[in-house]
Amino acid sequence: MRPLYDLSSVFADQLRTAELEGSRIYEPVIGLVTDNKDPSKLGRVKVKIPVLLDQETTWWCPIVMLGAGKNRGWFFIPEIDDEVLVLFEHGDIDRPVVVGALWNGKDKPPDENPGGVPRRVIKSRQGSRIVLDDENGSIIIEDGTGAGRITFEADGNKMTIEALKGDVCFQSPAGDMQICANEAELTAGQKLEIHAGSNLQLGTDAKAELKGGSSMTLSGSKANANCGNAQMPQAPQPSPQDVADPYGS
Repeated sequence: MRPLYDLSSVFADQLRTAELEGSRIYEPVIGLVTDNKDPSKLGRVKVKIPVLLDQETTWWCPIVMLGAGKNRGWFFIPEIDDEVLVLFEHGDIDRPVVVGALWNGKDKPPDENPGGVPRRVIKSRQGSRIVLDDENGSIIIEDGTGAGRITFEADGNKMTIEALKGDVCFQSPAGDMQICANEAELTAGQKLEIHAGSNLQLGTDAKAELKGGSSMTLSGSKANANCGNAQMPQAPQPSPQDVADPYGS
């Protein structure tokens, strides 16, 4: 019986396989980002891999991102000298892919984990943060300069908007603004002004009081103090609308 192949064919096949696989890398390797200004604006980076090439860098590497798609997805590009984990498509060293970034002894996490992972944190280089705090039942959004903070407190059913430095401004120049609450209090440390471009109405269903600690002045080209037929303005009614769910969930 004639053999299917002889010994020389086996050796030749092994040599071809070895040559083909010799330049391929199937294990993940650690690299350092050297450039993140992708000329094609595809969110890629160049990486130096010390264990393979001490000085040379890879070609532009795509980055694995959550929810990546057309004009959507998380946009977190590694910075220069960030440590990243790199894989190679089909082991081809010319087709690297960054699958994630790594903390190390030099670059440490933005928050400490005491155990149980009580907090999730997203933090920028300048210190702006979003903190999901399960331990205290709150969500905190704050800027890195310490100028402002928004806090959602689940346990106290409370939301606080703070201007730690400067001002808070609510604007709706081309539309209406409604503030509705069961009870509302407006306090100014020094001066309180209310202006209307055309009409100003103040009303209540029950009792109204105007007090001046030293004096009170009512002025106008016409003044009508009608105690029997005065009509209060209609109270604002919020009308939130449900946003359609495109996924039908």
